Order: sequence, then C-alpha cells, then structure tokens
Amino acid sequence: MGGPTGLPPQSGTHREIDVTPAPRRLPEPGVGIERLFVSVGTDFHRFDRLMRWLDEWMAADADVHHVVVQRGTSVEPTTVTSVDYLQRGRLISEFQDATVVVCHGGPATILECRANGLVPIVVPREQRFSEHVNDHQVDFCERLAAHGEIQLARTKSEFFRLLDLAVERGAPEVAVDDGHAAIALGNFEDAMIDLLGTRAASTPAALAEVVELNADDEKIPVLFIGSVPRSGSSLISELLDEHPHMVNIGEMVHMWQRGVIDNDRCGCGEPFSDCDFWTKVGEVAFGGWKNISGQRMRTLQQRADRTRFVPALLTPRISRQMLISVHQYGAVVARVLAAVREVSGAPIIVDTSKHVSTALLLRQIPQIDLRVVHLIRDPRGVAHSWSKQVERPEVTGASVEMDRLHPGRIGLRWLWFNWAFSNMDRLGVPSMTIRYEDFVAAPQDSLNQMFDFGGVDPIAESLVANAEPRVLDGGHSVSGNPARLSRKPVEIRADEGWKTGLNPRMRNLVTLITKPMRRRYHYPEGG
Repeated sequence: MGGPTGLPPQSGTHREIDVTPAPRRLPEPGVGIERLFVSVGTDFHRFDRLMRWLDEWMAADADVHHVVVQRGTSVEPTTVTSVDYLQRGRLISEFQDATVVVCHGGPATILECRANGLVPIVVPREQRFSEHVNDHQVDFCERLAAHGEIQLARTKSEFFRLLDLAVERGAPEVAVDDGHAAIALGNFEDAMIDLLGTRAASTPAALAEVVELNADDEKIPVLFIGSVPRSGSSLISELLDEHPHMVNIGEMVHMWQRGVIDNDRCGCGEPFSDCDFWTKVGEVAFGGWKNISGQRMRTLQQRADRTRFVPALLTPRISRQMLISVHQYGAVVARVLAAVREVSGAPIIVDTSKHVSTALLLRQIPQIDLRVVHLIRDPRGVAHSWSKQVERPEVTGASVEMDRLHPGRIGLRWLWFNWAFSNMDRLGVPSMTIRYEDFVAAPQDSLNQMFDFGGVDPIAESLVANAEPRVLDGGHSVSGNPARLSRKPVEIRADEGWKTGLNPRMRNLVTLITKPMRRRYHYPEGG
C-alpha cells in the first residue's frame, strides 16, 4: 500500500503518527514557494513521470526558493539536484520545514504530511505506466481528495495548476483545530476500509481485489516442503530439481538476508551477486537487484512472515493491518517467483523454506498455486542434527557455523511444525505427507509420489538407481544443507547416528516431549 518514504525503519521500531496538524509559519501570498519537498517513496518501481513533470514545470522559471527531491529509483531530474533516499531523521525534517510537498500516493507518506500541517499535492502511481503493481494508490487518493485531505493531480495540467496556485497564493489553507484532526483520521480510516472492501476483509478474496489479479492469469505453482529444519529437505529438493519441469530455489524465506544482503554463495558455488541465474531473476523482476532495497524487503518480510503472525494468518477474517503487510510483501514475492519461472523455464518451483508462517503467507497470495509436502523425520534424529557443529560454507569472508539448539527446544518445535503442517489441508491447501525414513527406504517411489502430487509425470529413468551415493550439484538454491556445496557423494540412507550420538538424557527428553505426535507417525519409544 506504499510505505513511509526514505530508508525503511529498523526492525522492531514503530512510531505512532499524531495527525494533529502542527502550527506552521506560512509564506505570504504572491512570494513564491519558500521550500518545496518532492518525495516518491521507497517502492522499487520508477516514477519517471513525476520527475519529468517536475522538470518541465521548473524549467518555466518557477518561483521556488529551495527544492529538495527524493527520487528513489526514478530518473534524475535535470533542473534540480536530487537524492535517491533520505535517512529517517532528515526525512522528518524535510516534512517539517517544507511549505509545499509533492508526493506519491502512499498512505504513510500522506499521513506524515498531514501530521505536519500540510495538504500535499499528490500524484498517485499508476499501473499502466509500470509505476506500481496495481492502481491502489489511485483509488485511495481519489477517496482522500473527496474529503479534502489532499490535492490530487492525475494529469500534468492539473499538476502545473496546483503548483502555480501554491506560488500565487502560498501554501494550501490548513485547519489546525483538534476537531479537524479527528475528522482527518476518520477520513483516512474510511478510505483504507473502502479500498480493502470491508471492515473485516477476508483473504485471499479481498487480497485478490487489491492486487487486481485477473481471473485468466496463470498462477505460479509452488511445491513447498514444510518440515522442521534438518529433516532432509535439501536432499529431496535437489532430486526434485532434476525433473525438467521443476526448479529448486532452496529457502526463499532467506533470500533477502542471505542472498541479496549478505551475498552468501548460491548452490552453484558463486556468490549471490555473481550467480548468472539470480542475476537474470533480478533483471526480470526489478530491472536488476540494484533497483530494490534488500533491507527494505527484509523489513517488509518481518511484518508479514514471522512465527508470531501465524495466528493472524490463520484467522478467517484477517485484520486490515495484516492484510496490508501481506499485500506489500506478497506482491514482491510473486514478482520474484514469476521471474524464477521465466528464467528457469520450469513451470513448477520447489521452495524448501519449511517455515509455517511462510507457507501461510504463500497461501494468501492470489498469484500462487500452493501445494505442501509435509516432510517428517524422527524427532531424535532432528535433535541430533541440531546438536552438531557444522560450518556454513556458503558464507563469504567469514567462518560461521549453523545454529545449534537444545534438544528440548527441538522437541517442542517438532510438535509445533508437524501439528501445523498436518492441518494445512483443512485450510484448503493441497498437502501430502512423507516420512524421511520412508523416502530413504524407497526413494524413487517417494519421488514419483511427489512428482505426481506436484502435477508432473515421473521421469523415465530412475534418479536413485541402486541407491548409489550421489553428488548434489546444489543447483541455484538459496541457503540449505551445507552438503549441497561440498560436491561430495551423498548416500541416501537412514541417519540413525542419534541412537549413539545423542546424549541418552537428551534422547529421553525428546522422546517424552514428542510423545503426543510421535506415535501418530509410527516412531517407537526406542527408535
């Protein structure tokens, strides 16, 4: 829905915006614009149209004393200097010091203007000019303009007229009474509710309305492996990747942090920024990764895809705030996955993110056709894997080990993950269940079941003939088991090292904790 302009706030921070207009010193009429601030926000789409309009207006000897332009990824204006982004403190100062603001149609940006006693000139981003994923800014701004909360400029002539009026008459009249502040907040709430359809919008239907998904558009099939991490998903996904109609991207949930930001090695062995595959994905999705802020996307992700949000994502009537977060981040995820599909040529994407919250997020995105493979492994084996010291070879420029967790915590996590994924079908998500132990006992049969579930035909030759050790080439997976980078033969077999390698006391603890569900999946007391 358009976030606040400038650099994204740090994770965990939140600033309540008081919409009571602040007293302002306004210039006298007829003396021009004392200080003009132009902001396009942090959306990765270019807003060249606004920059061109500004240039044309400024070139006609506009009476403006001082101009600050924050352009994002847009083309640089030629008549004034500009910056791509502003630090949060500088951004707030510009809003406070400006006598006239021109901005995009992001709700948070407009609210920031109103909090500082300004009625901004707003040019909403439009889908037809590739300035956004849809026209939600247009709809939102038309509702606000009807209440007099903004000055709406849909055309260049209207844009010029409003700026000329600001030069002639000074800043727009601003009401400063407390009663108007309450009315303004109500107008914002009504506009947002109108945009989302109802006060308690239900997803994914309401979300599809906001994203404007065409009923004829082909959805993106995603085969999602849901499991407790260290359950064998990397091995299985690498074998699925050998099907010509499937592409394994590893753990999409870690792409922004470990790929875009940290530049960890891709499964192919190259750093993320040097990988030809992911470079092409970035170009198709955004015109290049340089055009999108990894930190900004990570912030958006943390507002929509975290374990704490699972209850909100499970409710049949999702809150407006959560709906907006899902829309913002979900639109970007859909864009990345569509690019993966185009670059790889494979119609089905395999995602081994494993997280419950990630699966629920994908379920809410209208462009995604989600299917879940619920992968289960003996909880003692999972706990043993989490207790090992294992280096992460994908990390560049440092020696970093994989996280280690207490067996008791793993036992609880095993219960939670498996309970959640066992109920995906009740949410209308097609699901299948497979035990890792059954996979290693009959790998080809298990793969064929997953191929069929994913909607593709089994391939003629066996991928695991004679169960011989295989060298995993890693493909272009983001994050996952370090073995995918070792290029050493991996034997497909049951790993029962936990029977001797896991401390007996810890083994008994995990056995006890997981008892409620362990028997359901036919894991005996002693293994």
